[in-house]
Amino acid sequence: MVKRSRSIIIAGAGVAGLTSALCLAKAGFRVSVLERSGGIEAFGAGLQISPNAFHILSDLGLQKQLKALATAPDCIRLIKATTGREITRVPLGETVVARYGLPYLVIHRADLCQILATACNDHPDIDLHLGHRVVDAVPHANGITAMSYQNRKMHEFSGRALVAADGVWSKFRTEYIEAKPPVYSGFMAWRALLPAEQVGQKRLEHTQLWLSPDAHGVTYGVRRYNYLNMVVVVKEPETEQKWDLPADINQLQNRLSGWHSDFTDLLQVKAKWAKWPLYEAPASKRWAIDNLALVGDAAHAMLPFAAQGAAMAIEDAWVLAEKLGSIDDTNDALKAYETARMPRAMRAVRLARTNSRIYHGSGPMAAMRDSALKIMPPKMLLGRQDWLYGWRG
Repeated sequence: MVKRSRSIIIAGAGVAGLTSALCLAKAGFRVSVLERSGGIEAFGAGLQISPNAFHILSDLGLQKQLKALATAPDCIRLIKATTGREITRVPLGETVVARYGLPYLVIHRADLCQILATACNDHPDIDLHLGHRVVDAVPHANGITAMSYQNRKMHEFSGRALVAADGVWSKFRTEYIEAKPPVYSGFMAWRALLPAEQVGQKRLEHTQLWLSPDAHGVTYGVRRYNYLNMVVVVKEPETEQKWDLPADINQLQNRLSGWHSDFTDLLQVKAKWAKWPLYEAPASKRWAIDNLALVGDAAHAMLPFAAQGAAMAIEDAWVLAEKLGSIDDTNDALKAYETARMPRAMRAVRLARTNSRIYHGSGPMAAMRDSALKIMPPKMLLGRQDWLYGWRG
């Protein structure tokens, strides 16, 4: 009997790739992570670590590091953007801990990636290879071999499986799985970090969700409450297929001229703004083929309206490692991963899409939304997330 390889290759060192590396190493695999850029992701914005993701990161031994850099908002305040009046609030903080046994945190993406990268660098069974652009992958009887370019030299990495964590514009999604490429959603996210001393402490203590037709805004404290993470999502034509586009804040100020001053005053604070086009991956019949599997945005890029993009990627990593560690045949293991993950992840995709319509409702729809939110008990609003936050794999 031929002994199966304990080596795994991962393409991409974002949240999905780095978490996959840690989960696979914990399951007993030797992992090579190939990242095309010369460093670990240092840009981006805030993201949410809900209990369904926190339990995985905690199991990986990262609880202390997370709590040192993340913040725990006490609630989400839903606010009517034109009047500044609170519609309702969803309790977080101790209420989430009491209900799910774990916290709900927010953290800057760069901080999370650095925590994950440090853990990978410290792990004896994980090798991070920066500046490696994966150009091809060839499945064979013993597994799969990936070819990468670094400094004009070709390198080969062989293993039992290749985990494609190469993001929303995944090469492997379109060329190997032959799934449809992501499509522009029609939404553009404007993002900035505002210094805490210029916004006031109260704005940092909880998450605010400002609702308006064709736009919504989100604010919360990050980086030990030293900054206010600010995101405004508006309907806007697509320009370039890339992140971190230059942004003219005057355009956004004009766009939100009818919003309440409690929000628009923040647009006067000097900060570096950038625009991020939002894409969504069409549903695919498969995420795995020939010793290769998609994880994270490569599999199910979703809109941010459910705040579950990172959490779903972290869940993917956990389940994939469990299946590869417990099922001998590689493709059977990858199929089991696909079967376990696809329904849940696609439910999150649909939730995000539905929320986009709710957040940006206008006229009678917005009035009905506000009325329903006002009469629903706050804990009932939180309870609607039980299927998400209560998941433990």
